[in-house]
Amino acid sequence: MQTRSLELPEVRQARLERSFELHVAPLNRWAEQVQAESGRWLPFFDPVDGGVLARVLLLLETPGPAVSRTRFVSMDNPDGTAENLRCLLHLSGLRRREAAMWNVVPWQMSENGVVTPWPGQYAEAVPLTQYLLGLLPDLQVVVLVGRHAEKVWPLVGSPLPALVCPHPSPQNVNPRREAATLALGTLVEAHRTVSGTRKGAIPASEE
Repeated sequence: MQTRSLELPEVRQARLERSFELHVAPLNRWAEQVQAESGRWLPFFDPVDGGVLARVLLLLETPGPAVSRTRFVSMDNPDGTAENLRCLLHLSGLRRREAAMWNVVPWQMSENGVVTPWPGQYAEAVPLTQYLLGLLPDLQVVVLVGRHAEKVWPLVGSPLPALVCPHPSPQNVNPRREAATLALGTLVEAHRTVSGTRKGAIPASEE
């Protein structure tokens, strides 16, 4: 399993060329629309993930600095959080085409370093999360990755079940084995939630 692959220019270009495949086109057109209306830069959903076919939504805090270079919210981004999440997902058995990845504050604020949103920005972004959920008709469970996503979720008011997952940043899980264990357990539970309802085969190269 390769991690950090979006640090390679040829991989980024190939991924960009797939940005409007059928399963991600509605999501990435929506991201472009929000950007045009708000003036805030939004990344794309990764076409290697499930897009509108996702059954699991991995909901993080806000895009990290690497997103400015790769254009995607992705587990293939060249940073420690993405790498840890990719490894944990692989260990859980959850397939990438069963999941989508996004942030409760989706616009980029951390191009020059990690920035934590303030409460007003979380509240401002809630309607975007609510709209996104309507674009994911097969969604069965939301994984709240980190305490900020956990705090914002009640404001969304969704009836979907939500699972709490420790944030997979290197600072959080690398020195704290119990955090990594809890994160893996949450993803295993998400996998169990959707494992009985898969539709069709998923190519092994995309898992």
